[in-house]
Amino acid sequence: MKYLEFKELLTDYVLGNLSNSKSQELELFLKEHPEYNTELEEASFFLENMHEEIPEPTTAMDVKFYTMLNSQKQKGEKVSFVNKLESLLLGNTFKRVVYSLSILAIGIFLGKGLSNEAGISTSNIEKVKEETETVRSQLVLTLLDQPSANKRLQAVSEVNKLNKVTETILQALFKTLNNDENVNVRLSAIEALGNYTEYPLVREGLIASILKQDSPLVQIALADLMVLLQEKAAIKSFEKILDEEGTNESVKQKMEESIERII
Repeated sequence: MKYLEFKELLTDYVLGNLSNSKSQELELFLKEHPEYNTELEEASFFLENMHEEIPEPTTAMDVKFYTMLNSQKQKGEKVSFVNKLESLLLGNTFKRVVYSLSILAIGIFLGKGLSNEAGISTSNIEKVKEETETVRSQLVLTLLDQPSANKRLQAVSEVNKLNKVTETILQALFKTLNNDENVNVRLSAIEALGNYTEYPLVREGLIASILKQDSPLVQIALADLMVLLQEKAAIKSFEKILDEEGTNESVKQKMEESIERII
């Protein structure tokens, strides 16, 4: 086993998701390279604490957190605290998890300890919102690339918390919708994309996706969305599916009904 594979398997090992053979292989790697035991201990600590009940962070907490970061930058540090956190975000998956947990923990601490402090400006609040959006967007892209379907479902859930969605996020959702091997993840992607149908890019992408699907559940979900949108451009795709040999009977019925309800 090489170090990169060890890093990729570390989280699943701590969570008990590895096969016996892979677990033994990782344990052998640690015996041969005891200097990496610290990383195992850190992973265990953070992943175990993820299950503890943590209060929902508020905007006030975020303001205090970023106010602290700005004060650190103003002190003229050669490498600012913000840049250190950004470098963590651009690191491997485990570091990204630690980064997110750190923001949450520090925000809660500052929110509890400094919640009565006054003088928060509008510009600071806006900066908080902007940087929070950036962190959440990066988290979405990171989780969508994970091998775990649960992590990818979590990514789609995070999209719904964004105040603004970028084209990069939309393209990542379409990649998930058209290529993800898990039907539930694809269905969640449809639900998320359905919140942004005011964008022509999204409508066109959803229509194009109809003919790329092989799951009856996904095809039916897309048909329902097209009916809701009264999207006449989707009718040609429905007709092509009806003409294909081997189309699921439930899907055929849904396509016929959808055509009638759109016309």
